[in-house]
Amino acid sequence: MLQTRSCGRHAGCWRPPARLKAVASLKTSETVAAPVESFPSSGELWVEILHSGGAAPISRGDEVELHYACLLARSACCMDSSRSKPCSRREPMRVEVGSGRVVEGMDRGLCQLGLGDLARIHVPARLGYGDELAGPIPPGSALVFEVEVVRVNGAACAGLPTPLLRQLLTLPAMPPLLRAITSPLVHAEAARTAAAAAT
Repeated sequence: MLQTRSCGRHAGCWRPPARLKAVASLKTSETVAAPVESFPSSGELWVEILHSGGAAPISRGDEVELHYACLLARSACCMDSSRSKPCSRREPMRVEVGSGRVVEGMDRGLCQLGLGDLARIHVPARLGYGDELAGPIPPGSALVFEVEVVRVNGAACAGLPTPLLRQLLTLPAMPPLLRAITSPLVHAEAARTAAAAAT
């Protein structure tokens, strides 16, 4: 039987969330409606920055700690999350970038992020698990990793407040460009959402 524990963003990590979720703003009464039907796909790897920590980019060989959620691009169904792993302390995942511990698309995407960044890494199937069945992840699945980088080589940050984190993660995905994207895209609504939450 599949687990249905909450990862903080979804009603259950192993089943699709509700079609829309209203998330209360940190200090205002406005809400953000979050479409969770699916994520757009370009067939290429691309990184969507939801919050920038302003730090230098991660390099191969760096020791990184991050919170993550792995979602199916076609349904936005959460397959795995560091914040809701059964039988774990729900701590950030520790990984050496470029070591092959995570799928190739996530490894490459991490090299476009820095300490304190919150982002979505859109991974095509060929840079994910390809045609392999990986636990509950079907073969040929494009993936979206929601990633918050909280430590790089010993330097740490506090992470975003939970209400702001949830607001940023409910922003609809930006449409991908029709070409390979070699640098991260900053989400157009992310800065405005963070500024509204800070007032």
